[in-house]
Amino acid sequence: MDIYESQQIKMEIKDDILHANYKAGLKITLSDAKNIVEERLKLLNGKILPTLVVDGGVVSMDKAARDYFSSTEGTSGLKSVAIVENSFFSKMLINFFMRITNTTIKVKAFSNANEALDWLKKDV
Repeated sequence: MDIYESQQIKMEIKDDILHANYKAGLKITLSDAKNIVEERLKLLNGKILPTLVVDGGVVSMDKAARDYFSSTEGTSGLKSVAIVENSFFSKMLINFFMRITNTTIKVKAFSNANEALDWLKKDV
């Protein structure tokens, strides 16, 4: 099992799905976003996987970080994204992912992690 963990995020690959769990209390900047993508790409090691994103309570994300995450570089390694929404921030996260110009990435919001995983498993 491949795992990366920092003060901001825990990412691990399980059953050919990347699980990305953002931690509580984060204020994500452009520098943070670039670091998260860099670590994600190292973890993926050339793979492109369906991804489950769970918000553990991110407080804010600046515009530069949002723009970067939604860029071609920022979506590298992502095949599809299921976002488990459990807060206001999750809804904001979903909105900017949905506006990604790279239409090859499917994005869907869920309130239940099991339903999200079921949807992603169809894309493995």
